[in-house]
Amino acid sequence: MKIFIIGAGFTGMQLARALLLEQKNVVLIDNDPERVRDASDQLDCTVLEADGNNLESLEAAGIASADALVTLTADDEINMITCSLVEAVYPRVQTIARVRNYAYYKAADVARRRAMSAVPASRPLFGIDSMLNPEVEAADAISAALEHGAIGSVIELDAEFGIMTLSIGEGSPLVGVPLAEMSKLEGWHYLVAFVESGDGATSLPNGQTTLAVGDQVGLVSRLSEISKLVAYTKTPHEKLRRVVVFGADRVGSLLLARQQEKRHVSLWRRLFGFSSSDAYQKLVLVDRDAVRCREAVERFPDVRVLCGDVTDESLLNEENIFSFDLLVAASGNYELNLVTAAYLKSRGVKKTIALTANSSYSDIARKLGVDVTVPMRGTVVDSIRGRLRGGRVDAVHSVCNRRFEIVEGYIAPKSRVVGKCLKDIMDLGSFLVLLYRPADGAAYEVPHGGTVLEADAHVVLITPAGDTRLVARFCGKE
Repeated sequence: MKIFIIGAGFTGMQLARALLLEQKNVVLIDNDPERVRDASDQLDCTVLEADGNNLESLEAAGIASADALVTLTADDEINMITCSLVEAVYPRVQTIARVRNYAYYKAADVARRRAMSAVPASRPLFGIDSMLNPEVEAADAISAALEHGAIGSVIELDAEFGIMTLSIGEGSPLVGVPLAEMSKLEGWHYLVAFVESGDGATSLPNGQTTLAVGDQVGLVSRLSEISKLVAYTKTPHEKLRRVVVFGADRVGSLLLARQQEKRHVSLWRRLFGFSSSDAYQKLVLVDRDAVRCREAVERFPDVRVLCGDVTDESLLNEENIFSFDLLVAASGNYELNLVTAAYLKSRGVKKTIALTANSSYSDIARKLGVDVTVPMRGTVVDSIRGRLRGGRVDAVHSVCNRRFEIVEGYIAPKSRVVGKCLKDIMDLGSFLVLLYRPADGAAYEVPHGGTVLEADAHVVLITPAGDTRLVARFCGKE
C-alpha cells in the first residue's frame, strides 16, 4: 500500500512511523527544508521537499500509483485544496484531511450528511473522503473517560462492551492469582487484554500471568459493570459531583457542550420520573483569556466561569478547588496541563484528566499520579490508521504507549481461520481475540477455546503494534 503524507510535522512523522511499522510504502512531503532533513534522518522512506498542493510535484512523486493521500499541514485550506486537486484527477486515491478550523469541519460534516442522504453514491464532498478535527477527536476521548468516572482510559467498542485500563490497588483479590485461576473468584468473568507493570514492561497475558499492586491492566467488560471491576481492582472511584475544567479553547468548549447536552438529558429524565445520578452539582471553568471567558459565560449558563490563572493559589483557594472531585486540564498548553493535573492531584483533587501532546507522556503522567491522559496527536493518528486499513477493519486503538493495538474488524470469507476453533489457532504472546460477534448475532460475547470462527463474524483483536500480517489472517488482505 502506497500512502502520501503532506506535512512532516509531529503528527505527520508519528503517522509515517506507524505506517512504516506496518510495512507500508510511505512518501512524506514538506516544503520546509529543515523538516525534510530531520525526516530524512529519522525515517526509512521517501522524503521530498516540495509544495504539497502542487499537482505537478505530486505527479512527479508518483501520486497516480498511490492508494491514499493524507494532508497534515498547518494550513486547513491547503489540506482541503490538496485533497480536492488529487480527487479531481485521481478519484481512485483515498483522501484524508486534517482540518483544525471547527467551523470548516462542522459545515463540511453537515453538508456531507445532506449530500449523502440525497445522493448516496455521490462523490465525496470537496474531494475529501474523511475529514478529521483533532479537537473533536480529543473531546470525544475525554468524554468517554468522564462517562465512566475517570477511573482510567476507556475504549468503547459498542453501546455495551468496552476495554477499561485500571490500576491494581492495595488489597485487590487479583494480586498474585494466576489468570487461569481467576474464574474461581466469585463473580469473575472478565478477560485481561494486556498488562503493564509498574516498571513499564508490557505483555499480552497468558494463564500463568499474575498481577501485582501498581500494575495497569486492560479489562474487557460490559460498560455497565465498571463498578464491579473497580471493586476487584481496588481502583479509587469517586462520584464526580464537582468538576473543574482548565481551558476554554476548542477542546474545553467542545467538552462543556457535550456535558451541557448530557445535563439537559438528565433534567428531562428527572422531569419524567427517571432517576439521575450523573448530573454535576458544580461545574467550573478556568481560563486566563478574557474573550474566551465572555464567550463561555454566554454559551454555558450553568457553568461558573473564572477568568484567571489556574496556577493562582488565591483563586484556587477562594473557590475551594482543591476539594473538587475532578480536574480536566484541556488547554492548548499540553505541558501546563500535565503539571496542573499532577499538582492539583497532590493537593487533594480526587481525579485528574490531562490532555497531552502525544502518548509518550503517558508513562510520566502515570508516575505523577495523573489518572487519565488523552494524547491529542495520538488520537488523530489512530483515526487515520483506522481509515487507511479500510475494507474489513473498522478501527484501530493504540494502547500501552503504542506498543500494542486493538483492532476491530470482520473475518474474511476466505480467511484460513474460518471454521476453526479458537484454541486451535491461538499463539500465546502473539495475539488475543478479546470479543466475538457471530455473523448473525446482535451482541458481542467473550470467546472461549471452543468458539468456532465464522465468516463475516466481527472480532476484536489485540496484537503487537504494526502486525498487519496477523490482522490479515482474520480480516483478509488490506
